[in-house]
Amino acid sequence: MKVKVRSIAGFGSILGKETEIELAEGAKVEDLLEALCAAHESLRSLLFGEAGLKEDVNMLVRGKNIESLQGVRTELAEGDEVSLFPAAIGG
Repeated sequence: MKVKVRSIAGFGSILGKETEIELAEGAKVEDLLEALCAAHESLRSLLFGEAGLKEDVNMLVRGKNIESLQGVRTELAEGDEVSLFPAAIGG
């Protein structure tokens, strides 16, 4: 199945603003992240810390934050749009 990934800020400089990736049926957000890191190793340190996905990484699937779904265990479907962006920090 194909999933579209829209990336902003540092993630966009690595992945491009928009990319499409082929995943197996039944793939989850964690599978998408692993596929992206396999293709762009420099992305891994931006996404993951010792405890898993970093807190300052925001991901939306179908417009909903993965934290309000099933986190990285959220299942993806054909044609889903995933947004990947860092948290806005500052004052």
